[in-house]
Amino acid sequence: MMKVRTQENEDRLILHVEGRLAGAFVPELESSWRSARTSHPSRPISVDLKGVTCVDRSGQQLLRLMHREGVVFLGAGLATQDILDQVAEAQE
Repeated sequence: MMKVRTQENEDRLILHVEGRLAGAFVPELESSWRSARTSHPSRPISVDLKGVTCVDRSGQQLLRLMHREGVVFLGAGLATQDILDQVAEAQE
C-alpha cells in the first residue's frame, strides 16, 4: 500500500509519500507528480520519502525520471537514501 499527500507551501509543492513505492503503486506517485506539474507549472516540486518502506526497480526508474525533471527529494531513510544516491550518480 502507498499513500501520496500533497502539501502546498508558498514557494513549492511537496508530495509526501508513505508506504511501498513498488509494483502497482508506482503509477499512483507518477500520476500525483504529473498532476502537480500540470496544476502548478511554475512551482518547484519536492518529494518527501521519509515514509517510504520499499522501492523496487520500477520505483527507481520513476525516481530517476523525476530527478531528471528537477524534482528535489527530501527526508529519505537510509535504504531509500542509498537508492537516491544511485539515482543522482546515474545523472552525472
